[in-house]
Amino acid sequence: MNAFSLLTITCIATLSIGCTSTIPTKVADSSPSSEVVTPLQSVSQPLKVATWNVEHLAYPIDTGCRTRTPSEIAAMKAYAKNLDADIIALQEVGSKAALQQIFSEDDWQLIMSTRADSKAYTCRQTGALSTQQKVAFAVKKAMPVLNTAAIDQLALKRAGLRYGLQITVNTPNGPTDILNVHMKSGCFVDDYLKSDSPACKTYAQQAPILDSWIEKRETTNTPYIILGDFNHRISAPYNRLTRTLLSNERSTNITTSHLIGCQARYPAPIDHIIVGKMDAKSIAKSAQVHKYKNMDDKAMLSDHCAVSVSITDNANALSASVLWQTTSKEYQALTTYMYQQAQTAVTQLPRTATNWVAVMDVDETVLDNSAYQKQTELSGKGYTPQTWQAWVKSENATLVPGAKSFIEALYKQGGKVALVTNRDKANDVHTWNNLKAVGLPITVENTCLMGRSEADKTAVDGKHFINDKDLRRQQITQGSADCFAPKGMPNNWQQPQVIKFQVGDNIEDFSGITQESANIEALQPKLGKSLFLLPNPMYGSW
Repeated sequence: MNAFSLLTITCIATLSIGCTSTIPTKVADSSPSSEVVTPLQSVSQPLKVATWNVEHLAYPIDTGCRTRTPSEIAAMKAYAKNLDADIIALQEVGSKAALQQIFSEDDWQLIMSTRADSKAYTCRQTGALSTQQKVAFAVKKAMPVLNTAAIDQLALKRAGLRYGLQITVNTPNGPTDILNVHMKSGCFVDDYLKSDSPACKTYAQQAPILDSWIEKRETTNTPYIILGDFNHRISAPYNRLTRTLLSNERSTNITTSHLIGCQARYPAPIDHIIVGKMDAKSIAKSAQVHKYKNMDDKAMLSDHCAVSVSITDNANALSASVLWQTTSKEYQALTTYMYQQAQTAVTQLPRTATNWVAVMDVDETVLDNSAYQKQTELSGKGYTPQTWQAWVKSENATLVPGAKSFIEALYKQGGKVALVTNRDKANDVHTWNNLKAVGLPITVENTCLMGRSEADKTAVDGKHFINDKDLRRQQITQGSADCFAPKGMPNNWQQPQVIKFQVGDNIEDFSGITQESANIEALQPKLGKSLFLLPNPMYGSW
């Protein structure tokens, strides 16, 4: 069995896992504009997240600004267990060893901030030397952490300021970015821009970083949670940070804004959980403050109480097909491998070959539109021509893994690319801009972009033109291709081209083939040599 055959079987097997018996309606188009998403099993188990500032948790326990007794550590361990949370964001953690006193690594994954240790200072109340104040996550062992990242920008390159810490996990809303923050303390005014205090000047620099983190996820329709010690009264609607983060265009919601702080001295809480791109109203109903058994000021286990919410199942959770494409390593491995095979085939062509092209599809072949798929599934509205048009015009699609390296190698070998897409021809300018935005070195000389027109559909006669890309393929070989050219630039494709390779994510991205008529046995000798097929479990002509 050759490598391609093995890969094909692996791909098919992977895409089959979790499928229901529902049979999608077949359509004669491989673009999202006529998608059919098969309902597949989704992640639906509720998830509980909490945030807890543990007030100078140190190891050994008799060091730092808040020393503790063994009985206090035991009480903190019991308190953490009673939170019954799957993920706990922690602040003011001195070290991993300090964290291990409360969270056993038999049950928890402990993820510490990577910030370098800062210089110790003298504690105000005790005169002892301080330990480190870092953020950390405790994540239940059974929950896979898909990714971790240090948000070091929040430290502003200053010793002592805390990094943010981000993890990505699957929640009932799909792959979700979770950010743990411990913002600068000392700025407790409603508008940090109107204060000259050093703390507020620092806060004014941190706030745009937090705002930018949210904006990126709003733009890409990525579910997110921010939790931690904000050192700011963001439950007040007139607070500047609150108004900044909760702009009208966003789904951002402070789910804990209605809570009362557990400290009698500070009834306006500063520990919060913010969510976006999920059912915030339902989540807010679950918000709670976890008080200590002894709430006497001197007996409290920390000067902060933990706060938690439950991330419930969205009525419209992501299908397994979208989860697979957006989170699995298998998807990345398959597309990268296939493009490597295609790149090898290109380099084997003699350099003397002239006027040759690779005909490529765009959607899910060059550009990844899974963010649009997530958007339609989470909204529960599914595909509509209006939302697809808006997505194309947003020019926010990303690159399919491996596509850029292949295209660059093809250009270097002296070839050209013909992008034959079933996006409407009227949107060619947006497709072109998107391709440029992701860093592809396309020019009117090396790339012909051809969106679909009505003529492409009506040309299908079952004899000369089998699918609605066949007419455009013929035009490429005849030198009559109506390629897109930015305003004022010529169309330089009025010369016959030889199609050497075809690349797509749908069987109908190959000439003269339909889903119904495709003969896999006949295609097999060409697959991995001149025809290259990428995985797309989200939609297609099937």
